[in-house]
Amino acid sequence: MTSYLFIVNPKARNGAIGKMWPKVEEEIKKRGFDYSVIFTKEPKHAIEIAKKEANNYDVVVATGGDGTVNEVANGLYGTGVTFGVLPLGNGNDFARGILFDDDYNRSLDVLSKGLTLDLTVGIAEADEDKRYFFNIVDTGVGATISVSSFTDAKWLRGFVKYYYLAFKGILKYRLVKTKIQIDDQEPFDCGLVILAAGVGSRFGGGFHILPDNYAFESDFAICYANDLGKIQTINLLNVLKGGNHLGRKNVHYFRGNKISLELSKPLPVEVEGEIVNFAATKVKFEVAPEKLKTIVPDEFIALKESRKKQVKL
Repeated sequence: MTSYLFIVNPKARNGAIGKMWPKVEEEIKKRGFDYSVIFTKEPKHAIEIAKKEANNYDVVVATGGDGTVNEVANGLYGTGVTFGVLPLGNGNDFARGILFDDDYNRSLDVLSKGLTLDLTVGIAEADEDKRYFFNIVDTGVGATISVSSFTDAKWLRGFVKYYYLAFKGILKYRLVKTKIQIDDQEPFDCGLVILAAGVGSRFGGGFHILPDNYAFESDFAICYANDLGKIQTINLLNVLKGGNHLGRKNVHYFRGNKISLELSKPLPVEVEGEIVNFAATKVKFEVAPEKLKTIVPDEFIALKESRKKQVKL
């Protein structure tokens, strides 16, 4: 019988997960899971738990939001143990990218069924700091806004909070002179507004910065915007949610395996809402050598097969 470890972040979703967990666990019991539960107590605790307990279970499940996903997956990477997700957070960008939804009953059905795919993983290096990412990594104005969310406007929630911080952050942000190199192409200079790379499509609770991008691809998508004024940057924010920014002035979209940045002044780097480095000047993102075996809905497997057929055609 398949054994599951649920690593639960009770503080995720502003503490709501801790309160709703007894009801969720009742559904786990109804389905007859062979399972254990460990609650996280502090940031990065999920990484430690996953590393320590991985070989004692067949599946380790990140139970929370995108930050919990990133921590558990970082702890599991390289162990060969199957990764699962029970998305109970606010944004759930990773989970939505692999076609989970916000109904935990359906998510438990997917986990019970146990269909898997090997998903591409990225490595983010920011000065001396390193972190694996499983959805999207970014720097520039987006990461700067994320940093401010830890301390500012705590009375706001969801998109209202994000838009408030975004407008405030854009008004303060100054273009950063940046040297960019994608794979082995010739490097070039620009005034960086935002750069995101990854294997998923959405970040920030639903902004589709890398549209039509999926973690079953062998490389990742890269999108950056440069040399935009304040009004242009605000307009960019407004079209990002629907993924309607591609083709706009000074917005660029590529596929690749590696991207390097040399920044003229320090910027934060974030992965799945977690800050890797608050003030990095030398940054590199690249595809990791190993993939992560992950439980996914059958719709995601069907999507992969349909994309393969399209490529053949």
